[in-house]
Amino acid sequence: MRQGKWKPVRVARWSSMLLGVMLSACGMPLDDAPEGVPEAVWEALDGRAGPSEMGRNIGKRPPTGRPGEGVAFDGKQFLVVWQDEREGGVFGARVTPKGKVLDPGGFPINAGSGFDGGQPRVAWDGKFFLVTWVSASGLVAAHVERDGDVRRRFVVFGSDEVRGPPGIACAHELCLLAFPFVGDVESIINAIRVTSDGDVSERTQLSVSASNMAISPAVAWDGKEFLVVWSDERGGTLTPDLFGNRVTKDGIRLDGPGGVPLVVREGAQTVPDVTWTGNHFFVVWQDDKNDTADVYGARFRKNLALDGPAAFGIATGADEQTLPRVAPSGNKSLVVWDATRQGIHRVRGVRVGDNGSILGSSFTISTGDFQQEIAPAVAAGDHKFLVTYAGTTTGTDEFGPHEILATRVTHDDTVKDRPALRLTRPWGHKPPVAAARGTDAYLAVWSENLSGTPGMLAARVSLDGQLLDVPVVLPAGATSRAPVVVWDGTAWFVAWEEGAADATGFQGARVSGAGPALEVSSLSRSALLPLEMLAPSAER
Repeated sequence: MRQGKWKPVRVARWSSMLLGVMLSACGMPLDDAPEGVPEAVWEALDGRAGPSEMGRNIGKRPPTGRPGEGVAFDGKQFLVVWQDEREGGVFGARVTPKGKVLDPGGFPINAGSGFDGGQPRVAWDGKFFLVTWVSASGLVAAHVERDGDVRRRFVVFGSDEVRGPPGIACAHELCLLAFPFVGDVESIINAIRVTSDGDVSERTQLSVSASNMAISPAVAWDGKEFLVVWSDERGGTLTPDLFGNRVTKDGIRLDGPGGVPLVVREGAQTVPDVTWTGNHFFVVWQDDKNDTADVYGARFRKNLALDGPAAFGIATGADEQTLPRVAPSGNKSLVVWDATRQGIHRVRGVRVGDNGSILGSSFTISTGDFQQEIAPAVAAGDHKFLVTYAGTTTGTDEFGPHEILATRVTHDDTVKDRPALRLTRPWGHKPPVAAARGTDAYLAVWSENLSGTPGMLAARVSLDGQLLDVPVVLPAGATSRAPVVVWDGTAWFVAWEEGAADATGFQGARVSGAGPALEVSSLSRSALLPLEMLAPSAER
């Protein structure tokens, strides 16, 4: 008597033999061995809305990400980091300029380290990605290699009074991290330098003033010095302005203990971001001068002298434009923001020239795959931008759980990925799914409970990832499992394992998709096939 079920490795090993037996019995030639499940098929199945009796999506599980991710480019690939519900709280995924997700579902950056936390940011220092986040231990960082391995984790500044998200920018093998250090009645921006060897400098205070209330630091590197920009309440609790302070590679503070004013105007100037365009520091921020949140920008020379208008409008339309982020590429920068219209959030963007001109009209970047798409980040690399954001349904807590998404944007404003790339998708926990390509479509086959009873379903997916059929039920029993599928040139043939653990056999069906819907018929000689026909006795 055989004990236990046939292991998946044995199913994979013998699936092609099984299909050969079935197709030979039907007088039909075996074409190619079963293929892996293509990405387009997974995208279609993950997003499908099946019949009401089926009740849930393929591979569906609760999203795990939280909004507010960071992204950086190392010259070959992007690394996106985000706060996650899973162990450790900080995850990352690499994405190539061609749109391939190298780490499906993400990989943990701090699991098991004891530095659980969130609000991560990332930059490339020429040798490693430096990822930094806030934990109960203070400001923590990790060096991540290009292949996704975490080289080291370390505390940058130990205190439970550190707040985030931190600002970060890197020179060659040196990064500057800026963060608010929050006491009972003050919040001061501090900066610490970190080398690629993991050496950590003493902290430098940048925003000391009579009010000592500064938040939301952002950092840029101009090839010689760092600029830290933040929102500061010394102009009024409800009307903060933007201040800045430059720091050299050696840690010398250039603009005094409190920095200098950069943007001082009516209303509140908050959540700034800053980048170096090659000629200017380009600062963007959220501005409520007009009683609604808008996005404005200003340009500064290396010596922080204003170049051009003190504030020019970037996104000033109806409703709310919030949380701007910016990345440069050549003589153009892409500014992205969270746009809210009639309660619906979408990520929008516009290109801005180095002379401050708005290039073309703003456009929607998020792809509408989710009811709410919020809180973007952006990085430039390989002649395109990668914009990341969080997607969720209406009514979800704004801090999670969400899906973390990404889409590439070219310099001519083309959004390359529709639907968006999913970074938090649980690829490591896929259900048994098989797929094979026919003449002009794939056939996907999978196991799913039908009104509480296990069954087998099939549907066609177009080559560009569109679900073509309402899933149909195959003639499989309640013990069906481990499907495989091949295409013989005119039809698909599907087989699956069936039977109790001590009497495993196989069933099959012919599936034709030439018309507007699938036609399914049982194979005439597909009675339970004894396992002895397929596996040597040593494998039992």
